Amino acid sequence: MKRSLSATVALVGAVALLAGCQDAETRSTPSATASATPSAPTGNGVAALAPDEILQRAKDALKKAKSFQVKGTVNDGSQVISVDFGVSGADFAGSMSVGGARVDLLAIGGKRYMRPSEKFWSASLDPKQAKLFAKTFRDRWITVADSDKQFAALFSAGDVDELLKPTGTVTKGAEKEVAGQPAITLVDGKPSQLLFIATSGEPYPLQVTGDGGSAMTFSGFGEPVPGLRPPPADKVVDLGKSTTK
Repeated sequence: MKRSLSATVALVGAVALLAGCQDAETRSTPSATASATPSAPTGNGVAALAPDEILQRAKDALKKAKSFQVKGTVNDGSQVISVDFGVSGADFAGSMSVGGARVDLLAIGGKRYMRPSEKFWSASLDPKQAKLFAKTFRDRWITVADSDKQFAALFSAGDVDELLKPTGTVTKGAEKEVAGQPAITLVDGKPSQLLFIATSGEPYPLQVTGDGGSAMTFSGFGEPVPGLRPPPADKVVDLGKSTTK
């Protein structure tokens, strides 16, 4: 494979990290719009805590829920990256796409799989290799070894600690309302990176917002994750044993 595949994987894998979201002031996604709410202490009490404590409560809440969904887009300045995935403990199912190049991801029972689209191969390999890989694998899942660092970033989106890992000093912003739910704003390093944490009920992260309409929304807390089941054996290919080069 060309080294360009590593670059593609790294870019897509970085989407779900808090570091990938910038400048909420320019966001255009309707659900990302936040309006001020009264500052009186109500709900779960996290608004009164220090920023680091709020962030830790959000991480703990996600882990306690055991399952959740994340969906949205990130504008990295050169292209729009779409994310749609669900997490259930150590298991993970979803997809990421960049410019029409999509890759489905699945981690279940300690095993990891990926199912790239034809456009993914085309964006990652030279034309001859892309055609061969697309024809060989088609709609089949490819196993991903834990030792394969090249694809590790793709699955880091399911790690709560990585998902909500700040890139700088976390400070506390205003109390807002996100999709009808009261929340406290956390600012990651600079005013351009915002994370909204629920201040009523469990302190779940509700949304991350950023540049050019970037917005990722959390939902489905404690609910079953769609598509979280092992693929049929005849639809799985072990890339390490494949003779395709």
